[in-house]
Amino acid sequence: MQLGSGGKNYREQKVVAVTRKDQVYSILRQAIISSQLAPGEAIRKELVALQLGVSRTPVSDAINRLADEGLVEIYPQTGTFVARLRLDKIETAQFVRIALETAAIRRAAERSSSETVIRLQNNLAQQRKAADSRDFEGFYALDEELHDMICDAAGLVGLREIASKERSQIDRVRRLLLHYETRMVETLKEHEAIVAAIADKSVERAVATMEDHISKMGKMLLQLQTKRPELFAS
Repeated sequence: MQLGSGGKNYREQKVVAVTRKDQVYSILRQAIISSQLAPGEAIRKELVALQLGVSRTPVSDAINRLADEGLVEIYPQTGTFVARLRLDKIETAQFVRIALETAAIRRAAERSSSETVIRLQNNLAQQRKAADSRDFEGFYALDEELHDMICDAAGLVGLREIASKERSQIDRVRRLLLHYETRMVETLKEHEAIVAAIADKSVERAVATMEDHISKMGKMLLQLQTKRPELFAS
């Protein structure tokens, strides 16, 4: 399957009728987060609908949801485009993410159980394999999973979904940064420190390691802007 105007290849995904709106949204969002649909690239509704075998309605619904997340920009009479990265929005999103995920890990460390720790450690073992094989896509998926698991361990209904939505503005940046220099290995070490703090039920250390982990992205963002200025809004 292909999406967008650039003729890029995508993993085959079937759209089921009863959930087509959500599936179209998920497919487009994944394409944007992975930069398969690059910042500034046009999204043609008719082409997406044709490729996914759906009407324009679920495509329009998905695009509106993505616009609410700041991942898509809609210009009447001009077209729909993948949003370029904006430093001000990323800074706000990172602020919200730090507040949310440090609060989540505080509860997760307080409520830490052997079952939770085992699941987190199993995730880390898979991350090590992905890092060793330079599997960026696999590592990124496991990174996301680890953060989701910590939100779940906080024991608050719906927190994972809220955190996932709030990460939208910075997910593309996180994914891009994994490809630079030693960031994947550094991320793994930071995750190991986070899980160790949860295992020890060291609440303040868990909070500090999570905040440091998330804050690292801001320092690397300017480096990315220097290397890839075309990804950013002027």
